[in-house]
Amino acid sequence: MYITNRKTVKDWQKIRESIIGSTDEIEWRKAFNDFFWGRVQSRYLEPIQSLRNDDSYHGYGFTIMTLLCSLIEFLDSCYEGKTYRQCNTNELKKHEYNRSKQCFIDFLTKREPFSKKFSEVEAMDFYSSVRCGLLHEASTKNGWRIWGKSNSGVDIVCMETKTVYRDDFEDAIKKYIKEYGDKLASNRTLQEAFIRKFDALCE
Repeated sequence: MYITNRKTVKDWQKIRESIIGSTDEIEWRKAFNDFFWGRVQSRYLEPIQSLRNDDSYHGYGFTIMTLLCSLIEFLDSCYEGKTYRQCNTNELKKHEYNRSKQCFIDFLTKREPFSKKFSEVEAMDFYSSVRCGLLHEASTKNGWRIWGKSNSGVDIVCMETKTVYRDDFEDAIKKYIKEYGDKLASNRTLQEAFIRKFDALCE
């Protein structure tokens, strides 16, 4: 089974042996690049770029924003080392979750650069009006709009006008991913969570 466009379960099992308990930052950066970045790049960012390269790019903003919203849950579950399981809350095991809402809101309120833009209430509104609107109805709700890019290029959202800047949002996700990769190279807690997540993906 492929877990990125090039890496299989066997590839993961092989590198897993070399990174468990390892403090070698080079080994960890390789694991990040080959597996985390490989998965995100091939399943999210490359398809987004393909949409951008299409001559009829106009109108694809909703599709791109939908992909970015679906990526957030993966990013935060990797950070926490959690796996989604559809079950009652009282049946959850350690490192499992059954509500994507909290995972999404945690990402927006706890992970930079998004945490500088979203309060808990604002993240809840964004989740229900943008994320859920796009995934379930192919439309934003409650007055939210999707624009291409802010004047500064780093605004991400404007709460006053209920506007999400698609390109800013994507750039912020890429910034988060880079910083996560840098932290992963030496942070034992993140490393343990990373292994848990990819072990679960390979089951």
